[in-house]
Amino acid sequence: MFSRLSEKFGNIAQKLRGSARVSEADLDATLREMRLAMLEADVALPVVRHLMAEVRERALGADVAKSLQPGQVIIKILNDALTDLLGGQRRDLDLSKIPSVVLLCGLQGAGKTTTAGKLARLLVSQGKKVALTSVDATRPAAREQLQVLAGQVDVPYIAGEGSSAANLAKSAVLQAGRDGHHVLILDTAGRQVVDDELMAEIKAVADAVGATERLLVLDAMTGQTALQIAEQFHAAVSMSGCILTKTDADVRGGAALSVAHSTGVPIRYVGTGEKIEAFELFDPSRMAGRILGQGDVVGLVEKIQSSVDQKVAEKAAARIKKGQFDLGDFAEQLGQMQNMGGMAGMLKMMPGMNLPQGALEQMDDKPIKRMQAMVYSMTPKERKYPKLLNGSRKRRVTAGSGTTVPELNRMLKQFAQMQKMMKRMKGGKGRRMMAQMMGKFGGGMGGGGMPPGMPKM
Repeated sequence: MFSRLSEKFGNIAQKLRGSARVSEADLDATLREMRLAMLEADVALPVVRHLMAEVRERALGADVAKSLQPGQVIIKILNDALTDLLGGQRRDLDLSKIPSVVLLCGLQGAGKTTTAGKLARLLVSQGKKVALTSVDATRPAAREQLQVLAGQVDVPYIAGEGSSAANLAKSAVLQAGRDGHHVLILDTAGRQVVDDELMAEIKAVADAVGATERLLVLDAMTGQTALQIAEQFHAAVSMSGCILTKTDADVRGGAALSVAHSTGVPIRYVGTGEKIEAFELFDPSRMAGRILGQGDVVGLVEKIQSSVDQKVAEKAAARIKKGQFDLGDFAEQLGQMQNMGGMAGMLKMMPGMNLPQGALEQMDDKPIKRMQAMVYSMTPKERKYPKLLNGSRKRRVTAGSGTTVPELNRMLKQFAQMQKMMKRMKGGKGRRMMAQMMGKFGGGMGGGGMPPGMPKM
């Protein structure tokens, strides 16, 4: 979502880091570049003016010119100002009541129903007992879609009773209480446009169930229109937060920077893709770091913890320790990387990886999938002993995986090099190598240099 803005801000920050001195004229030139970048990213003009004035005031007040590292001081000031603009400190959902009702609202097509399923999956992973319900009395298909999603994330769907949305909601909340659910996620009806009837219905539902959280689902692709929608909903229902969907699309991202500042409604979550697991907590300070090209080590570690299969990781670590890492393990590790969003997804979160957006877009994970296909076309014995792969066996493997013999030879060469490295990493020497490698990424790692939750070598 912030790819273009992040690329431009990252370049500006990179220039600042190399500055031995920064005059007031240099600061103004930098702010002009930032202003243009934000306007191109579809950030609302009043928000741009506020941010630029805030950064200039803080920078001059900090007496940047006399600092030993003036560029770093300005980056820190910009990071703090962006964090404030995006909503300040991250706010978790208020789930103190049992059951706590999380009401989702928004226009048709914003992704409310899918978001309900994604949020349920996330809360279940946090140990909550969750149920889903829909109070859309006009569209039976919406209720059926939510029932299907409930089955996918393995949570119950509660069918409320009554003719009005408010009665359906009250009935579902009573049932959720009887069944001992911690959280009831309530999906409301949508419309093509904001109208008085929709607002009255949502307000009646929110009041009837005493919703602890009222979250507006916004389509990030609507740009500045998202800001107008947020202002209208907030004026009628008093939202406690919003969820941005479709942030993986090629959008300019200005809505996210504008909504929180203009309405005071913080962004709580973002949908990052079509898959049910493509859903993340929104942390303003970490997002500010990403926009400025500083990476997000904490986010990367969290992604590793949530995506990596612990048993597979422990098995791989044990086999590496014994020097038994084979092609089957190699394919499993490629799969784990895919679960974490692929190479491009991981590089975006690495500090110092200020790669051009074009380079990230061209970085596709098809070669990884092709390598997996080659391995899975082998027999278990061939995976364990690649030297068995003679000419006829290679032709069979490539025919089964839709690849070519030169591709297979390249993959086998890469694997042989990796296997040599794995053998070198046995014992204390390996732990020192891993600690040195991981130490470059700062203090976000656990003991021994590995991310928290990952098995030690």
